[in-house]
Amino acid sequence: MLAFLFLPAFIDNTPTLGIYAELREQYQDHQNPTFYGDSGKNFENLFSRLRVGLNYDSAAKIKARLEYQYAGSQTWAQAANSTTESSDLLLGYIDYSTGGVTGIGGRQKIELGQQRLIGSTEWLNLSRSFDAGRVESGQWDAWAGRLGVANNKPETARIEALSHTDKEWGTTTFIEKHDLGTVSGIDIQALDHLAVHKFGKTTVDAEGVVEHGSSNGKDLRAWAWHLRASQSILPKTTLRLEANAASGGGNATTTRTFDNLYPSNHDLYGLSDLVGWKNMNDFAIKLENHSFKSLTLSAEAHAFSLRDASDGWYNAVGTVNAGPGGPFKDATGASGRNLGSEYDLLASYNMKSCGTLMAGIAMFDPAGFQQAVAGVGTSRLLYGFLQYGVRF
Repeated sequence: MLAFLFLPAFIDNTPTLGIYAELREQYQDHQNPTFYGDSGKNFENLFSRLRVGLNYDSAAKIKARLEYQYAGSQTWAQAANSTTESSDLLLGYIDYSTGGVTGIGGRQKIELGQQRLIGSTEWLNLSRSFDAGRVESGQWDAWAGRLGVANNKPETARIEALSHTDKEWGTTTFIEKHDLGTVSGIDIQALDHLAVHKFGKTTVDAEGVVEHGSSNGKDLRAWAWHLRASQSILPKTTLRLEANAASGGGNATTTRTFDNLYPSNHDLYGLSDLVGWKNMNDFAIKLENHSFKSLTLSAEAHAFSLRDASDGWYNAVGTVNAGPGGPFKDATGASGRNLGSEYDLLASYNMKSCGTLMAGIAMFDPAGFQQAVAGVGTSRLLYGFLQYGVRF
């Protein structure tokens, strides 16, 4: 970040300097999180996040940003209570533009498309940033770097990407991921395409990814896709029909479990975040209403299943969900594919300068898979949250 000391040498217009702060408080309640009907497993969280930042704009070619983040959490459970804290520089970069080319260097947020592969995970208390260099020119966008701030950050991971955007056909991105892995190296090449088109009153967005390479000593051959149709059906009410799928399984020499890379998965596949873009099928219907000023109401229903019955049930952060007897995974495939259904309600109220208030509730109704893996007594999971955020 020493480059900030040399900014005056480049100034050719009157600069502006802005200071801001963001505060977010979020309460979460988890009822029956293991589907076993054991109230002793219930727990609550309180997440607190404070950001203080500095924006610099030379009104010419140079912009810069510094942002400090404090993230603290408290967990209350019958077995034990716990507290965690994190304090770090979330952002610290210089943005230089000239002749239609923009270069960005330093700690920054990178969000590609709908963030299904690369995102900033703003929902999490400790959101993600990258230590990277990035160049944008016209239809092209190239960057390379490593994780700067993130949950469970792999220190050895490196990632680079090249994107091309066509106004008619959408955005194509080539991504490479390199890591040491847990057994042996991870070297993945992914080719992604995202397109959005209007057909009369209906908007369709689609995304497809294929992956090739090696992961922990096995050849990787994986894929994933997303398809959604959106249309206004009533005044200020939008209906969305959606399908998502990602490969899973494999054999002794090849893995077909899709690597979700570094996404922002929250609420893409249900509000409870029990399902990620990994060994899954998801069929959903969603409604969003804006009838009331500053208030957004939404409801959705999902039907989930495993793509490969012998692979695990992965959550939004890419790990296998755990039940009373351990991970929800049956290598024999005898427990079937049916994961069950989820029903979500969400409300968001924008109070303008006073901030934004959000509340949501999710019910996950398990099916045959949890029953077979965890044994008798599985029951519904309930999850709810209340959040307030404001920017000064």
